[in-house]
Amino acid sequence: MISSFFRDFLMTLGFMTRLGPILDIEPEELGRTVKWFPLSGLILGAVIAFPFYLGLFAGKFWIQAWLTVVASIYFTRGLHFDGIADIADGAGPYPDKQRFWRIIKDSCCGVFGVLALTIAFTGQLICFYYIYEANKLGVVLWVFVVGRLGNTLMCMLGKSIARPGQGSLFMRGADSFSIVFAFVTTVATGMLVVDFKVQVLTYFLAAACLLFLYRLAKKMNGANGDFLGAAVVLSELAVLLAFVACY
Repeated sequence: MISSFFRDFLMTLGFMTRLGPILDIEPEELGRTVKWFPLSGLILGAVIAFPFYLGLFAGKFWIQAWLTVVASIYFTRGLHFDGIADIADGAGPYPDKQRFWRIIKDSCCGVFGVLALTIAFTGQLICFYYIYEANKLGVVLWVFVVGRLGNTLMCMLGKSIARPGQGSLFMRGADSFSIVFAFVTTVATGMLVVDFKVQVLTYFLAAACLLFLYRLAKKMNGANGDFLGAAVVLSELAVLLAFVACY
């Protein structure tokens, strides 16, 4: 049992980031990674924040913030930013179902995707600056934990309308145990490293982001892996904005 859990965690870390081993896995095994998403985010955040904890670029908050966003993109292979770019391109100003899914399948990035990436990147950059200025490295960890909780919850929300593809394999794994385990991991981490008021505002903002994605998915008659990626980025931004609002 323990070895199976440990393998599932390593599988999650290797699939969602560059920090774990690449294992030979079957498609149906991907569903077992859902419960480990927040913990994999904690590992990711710790790896990114540790050099700054040791004093790298101390006092140079813009550089620390920029390197944090760059490291996040590198260690996750840009999976989540790709998702939000595709969603933005597909939705555009006046989305319709046929156009939406046709654009989602196109690997090119359009103007709305570029705008979404620019807004997300600059938003994270600016907010991380304030975190490092306040010397709240624990918040850096929690950003990536909550981002992956957003992924887990989007798996749950999109389960009944999942479209065929890799995203649906994750959504199938969003059972009650996985959701509770992921949520408890997130709350426990937050209680240790983040002020209570930041936690409360974070959950409110993240819920609003997930509601937006769910309503869009319902309107488009389906959810796929791009919705999961967008949930990560928007949930991370929820933490960042909550911190800046409270400080």
